[in-house]
Amino acid sequence: MAVCYFSRDYKKKYNCEYEIKDKIFEVIIDYDIMDELESVNGIKAFGNDTEFIDRDILIIDYNNRKNYLLKNAYYCGHSSTYATPDGGTKTKFHACVVFEHNDYKKLAELLDTPKIKKVRLHSKSVNDLIGYPSLILTESKEKNTVELYKNKEHNRVEVNYNNIKSVSVADNWFSNFSGKAKTMQIDFDGYIEIELYKRANYDDAYDYIYELQIYLQLYYKNKFIVDKVTVMIEGEYYGLLNMHRKIDYTEKHVFSTVKEELLDFLKKCYTLIPYRKSKSEIRNIPYIIFKAPRNIEDSFLMYYRFIECYYKKQQISNIRKTFISYSIKEHYLGKHPMTDDEFEKYVQEIICLRNQYVHSGYFLKNSCLKVSFDKVNRRRNPKDYTVNNIDFDWVYKRTEILYKITIDIIFTRMLGYDEYTYS
Repeated sequence: MAVCYFSRDYKKKYNCEYEIKDKIFEVIIDYDIMDELESVNGIKAFGNDTEFIDRDILIIDYNNRKNYLLKNAYYCGHSSTYATPDGGTKTKFHACVVFEHNDYKKLAELLDTPKIKKVRLHSKSVNDLIGYPSLILTESKEKNTVELYKNKEHNRVEVNYNNIKSVSVADNWFSNFSGKAKTMQIDFDGYIEIELYKRANYDDAYDYIYELQIYLQLYYKNKFIVDKVTVMIEGEYYGLLNMHRKIDYTEKHVFSTVKEELLDFLKKCYTLIPYRKSKSEIRNIPYIIFKAPRNIEDSFLMYYRFIECYYKKQQISNIRKTFISYSIKEHYLGKHPMTDDEFEKYVQEIICLRNQYVHSGYFLKNSCLKVSFDKVNRRRNPKDYTVNNIDFDWVYKRTEILYKITIDIIFTRMLGYDEYTYS
């Protein structure tokens, strides 16, 4: 069984059990949290408004060779068992930020607010993209040679923007030789590392990780699975658990979305679409590219707002009133030609559907939508018409148009690529 210590108090040791869930680290400790309450006239009161202090918890699991430091773990309940040999009180804590290291003394040395200098995202997808820099295979008639280099020099690009000093890619390797089984296994560990100009507090690490995941999703859609995260603190690397977003991985083979090396693409993203502390249209990008459970009406409005937010800030004549027609011309017609009449109808239908959703809600009475054009001499425009029998496919078509426009804006206008394969 593992043992736990509270907030650097290494004189008091508690037995504990732990479980690592999706986003939460849970630990159940042989500890009576009620001992922390003050008694009034010999009575300890406990209710829904009772608060317990958050605390750091060091877990040492000698049997499994695991050591964890839970930062700001919070109380999540307790239970008591009486009149049995194994009776006692157990208290449950949860933590969202957890450090890991094979030497528990390194965890005990961490400051209350550790400062992070470097962040690594480890992933097999890195080796898919860059190969195996630490491996050299040489084949000849006489022999085959396998060379494995330790501490292979990183491929690095300087960024020097928004507290990102540089980005690099590399890989490590681990070997396991079994003389009994007469086998040798070599595992490669590719990673992307960002180095910060100014060290960041540990609780800001997720912002840097999430930003990098956004860029990787744009470059290698639904393929970049993060296996683990490590961070450098005072020259030492620590594991940082559950500090990354899960993606909907696709099994099919995909190519990178642009014909540019990974590091060059990342540098462009960090300088042209800096996510942290950025403008609103950039902050909306992850909602566009990451899958999330939402209905089609929400998706329609999300894409509409993205286009509106981007183009209303552009110095284009009359763009505030014409951004939908302008964006369809610039980002859709080139690959999906249509007649002038079709173009005019799509523009007005998208605008009127948006107004319906925003002002009256998602329900379309009798599955109809009134499509209106600008008035003529303050009178109803003869072009006005009603769309009947609106179904999912009708809404989907217009939503798809907006989606393709948003993706084209990101790659062509924001990042400056003439060609891309993101879909």
